[in-house]
Amino acid sequence: MHPFLYYSEHGEVIMKLDYQKAIDYIEQIYSAQDEPKMLDYICRVSRNDFGPTIEDDIARLFKVLIHLTKPKRILEIGTSIGFSTTSMALAAKNYGGKITTLEIDESWAEIAKQIFRREGVSDSIEVVTGDAQDLLPTFPDESFDIVFQDSSKIHYPVMLKDCLRVLKKGGLFLVDDSLFPVLRNEEDWSDSDAKIHEFNKALLDFSVKSTILPIGDGCTVAVKI
Repeated sequence: MHPFLYYSEHGEVIMKLDYQKAIDYIEQIYSAQDEPKMLDYICRVSRNDFGPTIEDDIARLFKVLIHLTKPKRILEIGTSIGFSTTSMALAAKNYGGKITTLEIDESWAEIAKQIFRREGVSDSIEVVTGDAQDLLPTFPDESFDIVFQDSSKIHYPVMLKDCLRVLKKGGLFLVDDSLFPVLRNEEDWSDSDAKIHEFNKALLDFSVKSTILPIGDGCTVAVKI
């Protein structure tokens, strides 16, 4: 990975910070505090044919944001094995917060429910099975304090308008994998990479203030204004 460069007032490089070294240092600092840890969580799952989960650093960020905003209702699009769901629920339940998580695969929805019971967070989570593109329009306007988008990447642009519609003003829109387009050269982009790039640009046309953080595979944090 490229280093961060620090310059003097004369434009000379005076210090370099290796990005991977910084990540390793942060993980070491917070290792004892992260619970559940992504790898430990995955090891307790009975199947291995699931999609990627968020990383520990993104889970940590989400917990901080939840403790700051104290949301009552969170919508997650894309459950998979429920690592992100569990991480958010552990923080949200301190404030009576509930998570509605959408999962298209019925078998994974059932596995996630079992995991939530095991992790002691099932009372804070409602699992809804179905295609998010069909389910999203059924939710009322401004009915969630946080919306987390982590579904199939090619559907990000399609669902963007509805994601923001169901989000309250002042609410947080969180998006995983925002930096897919920079993981490979543009001529080698997959459909997912191209759709993420389309989504990243389209988000700027809505009434939000946002930024993309270079953690995990990229994480967008936006506030609806």
